[in-house]
Formats: sequence, structure tokens, C-alpha cells
Amino acid sequence: PYRDRSSQLAVFLRHIHPFLRAQDLHYRIYIINQADEHLFNRAMLMNAGFTEVMQDYSWDCCIFHDVDLLPEDDRNLYTCPTQPRHMSVAVDKFKYKLPYKTIFGGVAALSVDHFRKLNGFSNQFWGWGGEDDDMANRIQHHRLKVTRYKPEIARYTMHTDPEQASGWTLTTTQAN
Repeated sequence: PYRDRSSQLAVFLRHIHPFLRAQDLHYRIYIINQADEHLFNRAMLMNAGFTEVMQDYSWDCCIFHDVDLLPEDDRNLYTCPTQPRHMSVAVDKFKYKLPYKTIFGGVAALSVDHFRKLNGFSNQFWGWGGEDDDMANRIQHHRLKVTRYKPEIARYTMHTDPEQASGWTLTTTQAN
């Protein structure tokens, strides 16, 4: 999802394309936008985006990515492992530490099979927050495990624009 963050989106795209090219991935970036004036529903946008991108190509991996987070380390691979991966482990805004142990927001990698097994994100969260924690609970309920790279690898810079609201993209990858 993306909403009113054009300057952050431009910075994100300039940063992420060379980052993903260096990993030699077959990828596409889809920007999912909520254009109305209603309360933001990040989860609903991610679910709608997933449905749309799966009609475009038969992807096997989806990276759900906030546009204000820029990866710092090339070893942070934008692929889907055998378990769901929380990717934005160490964000500069949080002094490169997890704000809480069960966080699954910011940047997350889910295989298409896992996303379907988990029935996507819950559409019940309006405004900001909750959908990522709910997804972490769904993962645990389905006996999956959230994996993470070490904090020295999964480092992100949060690019802020105080004039803007929030945004998100969906990056899809295909195993080589």
C-alpha cells in the first residue's frame, strides 16, 4: 500500500532497484495505492495487491515493504525462505534494535503458499497498526515460525518525510 508519499516513494525506488539488481533477482515492484479519504487500511491494500500481482505473473515470493525503509546490507536477501521472514530487524529509528520480540511489520517476506495458508492479512485493522501483529499471531497459530537475519545484516534506514502519511509496496520475486 501507498498513500501520499511521493517523495519517499521516489527515494525508495532509486535505492531498491540497484539493491535488487545486485542480488540478480527476477522481480517487479507493485505500488498499491489507497486514493480515497477513508481511514487507511494497510492490510486490505496488501491483500488486494496480492490478488492483482498474482494475476500478472505466477510469483512464488512476496516482500511486503514500507516505502520509508531502505535496506543497508546486500546480504539481506529479498527471497522467501522455508518459513516467513521478518526482514526489517534493525531500523535506525529504533537504534537498530527490535522494538518488541514479535514484530512482523516494516518489511516481511512470505511465500505465496504461506500467504494463502494464512488467508492473507486481516482486513479488520483501520488506521495504523495491528495488522502486522495479527499476522505474527496467524503465523504462530499455523505452526510456522518467523525467521530473521541477524541484526547486522537486516539493517534499514527509515527515510522520513514529515509532510507525508505512510506508504507501502509489494515486491515479488521468483526463484532462479
